[in-house]
Amino acid sequence: MASQKEFMQWQSERAKELFALSHKLLETAKQFSEHQAAELKAGMEHAKSFAKQAATNDVNKLKALQEDYAEETAKRMVAYQKKVKSLLKTIEEETVDEVEKHINKARNAMEDWLKEAGKNLPAGSDKFATVVKDIAEDRKSTRLNSSHTDISRMPSSA
Repeated sequence: MASQKEFMQWQSERAKELFALSHKLLETAKQFSEHQAAELKAGMEHAKSFAKQAATNDVNKLKALQEDYAEETAKRMVAYQKKVKSLLKTIEEETVDEVEKHINKARNAMEDWLKEAGKNLPAGSDKFATVVKDIAEDRKSTRLNSSHTDISRMPSSA
């Protein structure tokens, strides 16, 4: 029996050793898991930080692009406004030239009418013709503006 008792004791010691080893293995696995969890958490934090930085960089790039486009748009608007002003000035000058041509034609027609009417008017009417001619001459030296009153149209059959 001594051998069975020794065997049982040996088995008990082996069981204790096995229990101690499995306990140590479990503790090591737990530490390893904690280490892996910490590594995983650090990796996730790093990824999160990288994503934040990338997003910030993208937002900054977008802001810079917006500023560039706003600047470019402002430059284009200034150029467009200059072109529009230039066109308006050209149109104004052409219109003034056309108005002056028409005024000259009207003045010439009035002078011609006065010459013809002067031939047919009774004596003393030459003063009237002189006054009208002076008015026509005065019109030659001034541009058409709002301070001048409209002259009624002369009959075309005069």
